[in-house]
Amino acid sequence: MNGRREQRSPNKFVILLSNGTKPVVAECVSTENISDNGARVRTARPWKPDARVLVKSPLAELEARVVYCQTLPDATFAVGLEFLRQ
Repeated sequence: MNGRREQRSPNKFVILLSNGTKPVVAECVSTENISDNGARVRTARPWKPDARVLVKSPLAELEARVVYCQTLPDATFAVGLEFLRQ
């Protein structure tokens, strides 16, 4: 058991991650895994924990909260997102 309540899919998607404020900070990122409640994405820049972000894909536009941001050995970042219900 991996300690997660929901099943994660390893499918890779390219999404747009944006801070939704001005000046707009946006980045095309790829998912490492995704579930109904959140995702782990790989980014080129750090994102602050607890920041609200917009997640845009061809299928949906969601609001999310940054749960964590880890620096990876290749100078990229792993960002955990929690999808917010509206």
